[in-house]
Amino acid sequence: MPEMTDYEAADLVFSLVGYGMTALALYFTVISSYLVVAYMVGKQLSTSQVVIVTSLFGVFALILSFGTYSFFAGANGYGGDDGPIGFWLAPALCIAEIGGIVAALGFMLDIRRRSAK
Repeated sequence: MPEMTDYEAADLVFSLVGYGMTALALYFTVISSYLVVAYMVGKQLSTSQVVIVTSLFGVFALILSFGTYSFFAGANGYGGDDGPIGFWLAPALCIAEIGGIVAALGFMLDIRRRSAK
């Protein structure tokens, strides 16, 4: 692999950061959509509908979480210690995103339990 110039390395790092921000924005869209569905119609959905919606949510949210992690970790790998992001950002965001997934699933479960009473 040929050596990169400083400009090429900086361009790569900032492109990866931009892709990570895009994945993060899409993650928030998926989480928000799932929470809206849970709040608005969670009580009326049949079990099979909840399984379908929750499965799609889980797959897309996890893909976006690991995508966010990879982009930020890649940017840190190319940027090094003096790069634009800290080494801790990629794992911290991934942990927070997985926590958001668990919280959204708990919210749907609470909504479904209220309808059963």
